[in-house]
Amino acid sequence: MKLRITEQFWRQLVLERLHRLLVIVIVLQLIQCLSDYWWEETYFIVYGVLTVTAITELLITRLIGIRLAISGVAAIGFILLKIPIEWQGWPDSWKSWANVKDFIVVHSEQFHPFIELTIGVVALVHVLSWIGSRRVGAIGVIVLSITVMAAIDSFFPLELWHNIAWIVTAGLAWLVVLHLRQLQIRHPDSWEALAERPLDIAVPAVLIIVIVLLVGILMPRAPVILEDPYTIWTEAQGREVPAFGGDGGIQKVSSSGNKGSSLSGYSRDDRNIGGGFQFDYSPVMTITTSQRSYWRGESKMVYTGKGWGDSKNQNTVPAEIGKTAADMELVPPRGEGTKTIEVVQTVNVERKGKQSVLFTASPAATVTELKSDSNSGLKWNPEEWELRWSKPARVETYSVVSRVTILDEKALRETTASSESSLPLAPYLQLPDSLPERVRELAKQQTTGLTNDYDRAKKLEQYLKETFPYTNTPDLSRRTNKSNGDFVDSFLFEIQEGYCDYFSTSFVVMARSIGLPTRWVKGYSTGFDPSALDRARFGGPEEIPDPTGAGTYTIRNADAHSWAEVYFEGFGWIPFEPTSGFSIPQPLPEGEVLQSNVDTEVNGTPVEEGTLDKNKDWIVPVGAVVVVLIILSLIFVAYRSNNAHKLWNRIRNRGNTPNQRVVREMERLLSFLQRQGLRRESHETIRETFNRWENKFSSLHHEFEEALTSFEKARYGHDSGNSQTLHEFTEAANKIRKAL
Repeated sequence: MKLRITEQFWRQLVLERLHRLLVIVIVLQLIQCLSDYWWEETYFIVYGVLTVTAITELLITRLIGIRLAISGVAAIGFILLKIPIEWQGWPDSWKSWANVKDFIVVHSEQFHPFIELTIGVVALVHVLSWIGSRRVGAIGVIVLSITVMAAIDSFFPLELWHNIAWIVTAGLAWLVVLHLRQLQIRHPDSWEALAERPLDIAVPAVLIIVIVLLVGILMPRAPVILEDPYTIWTEAQGREVPAFGGDGGIQKVSSSGNKGSSLSGYSRDDRNIGGGFQFDYSPVMTITTSQRSYWRGESKMVYTGKGWGDSKNQNTVPAEIGKTAADMELVPPRGEGTKTIEVVQTVNVERKGKQSVLFTASPAATVTELKSDSNSGLKWNPEEWELRWSKPARVETYSVVSRVTILDEKALRETTASSESSLPLAPYLQLPDSLPERVRELAKQQTTGLTNDYDRAKKLEQYLKETFPYTNTPDLSRRTNKSNGDFVDSFLFEIQEGYCDYFSTSFVVMARSIGLPTRWVKGYSTGFDPSALDRARFGGPEEIPDPTGAGTYTIRNADAHSWAEVYFEGFGWIPFEPTSGFSIPQPLPEGEVLQSNVDTEVNGTPVEEGTLDKNKDWIVPVGAVVVVLIILSLIFVAYRSNNAHKLWNRIRNRGNTPNQRVVREMERLLSFLQRQGLRRESHETIRETFNRWENKFSSLHHEFEEALTSFEKARYGHDSGNSQTLHEFTEAANKIRKAL
């Protein structure tokens, strides 16, 4: 009895409940596209409620009201767990509707918008489950979900292949469940026979789904032959395709290195750097500033050989906000004679997602204004010069005053980077033991004969700029085992091309190897001034951009950048730009001009390789696609044509007599019935089997008898047969197939 109950539970689980879990899988893929718009807390709450919903759907078959109530209670519980709800006390009087209304409004508003989003997602799960209870509805939901994901993939800089793969997997499993449900309804005996051997159902279904997914995953990535219509139209108008990328970061690509696999942007994880990327020119923020600058985010101290990590136990203090706030402390402080310039910046953040740091000219002194969802969590790290949130926050706008060191090269040549200091310099000289010796030898070779630390740093900067070309798609196939997996060694001696992370990391490692305390910095380069581009576009007066000029700059994901800073006692951290094609705009003493032998683009960002030739020679691939579509259309039309069927049958049955064709068609009919769960026992004759099936399906008694009679005439007859017998058998077999 207990075994019977267990079997019934699993059958109900598969037929009545499993498709609800598959719908949850599809909904999860759809909402993950909102990562740039939903907060981290929102995902925590929604994921938690969907987990409770999945468990509820497994345990409770019906009682929809109870299931929804459990999901609602779970939503409230997760919101209370993640969101700080302030209790305002009970109403003064329950008899006064005004007091009760105020009590409800004050507390319910604190659940906004989390409760609405959670209810909407749970409702979507139940609606899609109801629509997909039949095959047509399920196919519609699956196709619509894939279409939505494809549209988002076309118009937004998101990698959605894994999400689409999950939807396809869930969709195929969903169709299998519906097929089994129809089998149970229409042919309960066949279902009972199959249910006794669940592995015979599960193994082929899982195997087919896995094969389909593996073929798709392992299929080599082909270049784009035809862009989506929206992209073609936008580019034909000479406009940039809008994108809304978040923290895309830079991820690794295949060893060929021919194409990037991700979009440019400010990465949060630098433990493994390198690979390649594609430029994403979607805006991140606009900065109105009194001084053109790089926009510093954070620095990293620990080089691992593969990437960068933070030091432990960093000291931070709360950052005061307001025009009257005192300047934030620097550790160690600048020397008394060090000259600085005040830089005022107002930043408007256009990206919807949360950010972990504020970007400023370096170093920041005072945050005068801040509009954010969490002003209380902003911290200042006086040693790392970072304005960092305790927890990532959504920022709308902020204003910062920075005090930037004036680059006095003469004075810097008279000091050293390794003088005694109140700042512990050992962490900024750290290098892994596995660093190949040839990296140290190259740094010494390049700086031989120089008498001061500033010129040594400038020589390393110049060497990297002039020796290695910039590319966003470095050829990683050049890497060999000689580098022992070290990132810098493989760049300097093997790959020998790359983008900012390659140049800046190599500079830090080479500088440290000759005793210069150095750290790795990341943020954004200057960006571009739209007014300057407009003047150039519409024939305005030619002007050489002032490297220290004020203005409003648009910062894009493509402007995400990394550089280096070297410590000089009394001056603090001085920035260096080793990346080919870039130049840091630094304030200089009055009357001096910083000479640069590296040409830079006005917007500070190299153009993506191959952009100008992106749509060149498009006629051939487009024409090939059109020809293929025409051929497939003709094949489809021919397949649907009765004449085509007759021709195919004539070719397939050439040389066979009518009786031979009846015997062959009987074999096909038996195979079909076997797939429908109608088994023929090994000791039975065909007549005994058909008689058993006739008793089971009384409505098909005539068709079974007619097919059996025609077969026996053909099988045991002494002539070649006639077309009438073949026609009678075919008609009966077709009726049986349609009925089953």
